[in-house]
Amino acid sequence: MGYNIGLRIIEEFLAKSGQGRCKDLKKTAEVIAQVGFKMFLGVTARVDNWSEKEFSLFLDENPLTDFVELPEKYHGLFYSNIIAGVIRGALEMVQMKVECKFKKCTLRGDDTTEIQVIFREYLADEVPPGDD
Repeated sequence: MGYNIGLRIIEEFLAKSGQGRCKDLKKTAEVIAQVGFKMFLGVTARVDNWSEKEFSLFLDENPLTDFVELPEKYHGLFYSNIIAGVIRGALEMVQMKVECKFKKCTLRGDDTTEIQVIFREYLADEVPPGDD
């Protein structure tokens, strides 16, 4: 969920933010947390749980969960999972294949919202057919 939004939103992000290509995964994480979240959600995220191939984004405020209460039967649902799909789709458009998933959510009783991003591979630039 959210993947197709990410495929499209990256163009607006690049045009409005003036960001160039990130040199590494750490810079990518910082740009997502500080610029991307601020631009589209009006909040910033904290980056933590670093390793060579993964990081976590922590949201102390999640505007998608304002005024939302999940019924008990949906307690296992990650209501804001669309954000993970947007991140995955946007990064794929800049040739980064990642896996994104929610680890914690305030609607489930956690103290913060955590999105884990795991880097899988860099994708090769491909020219669309007919655009030689």
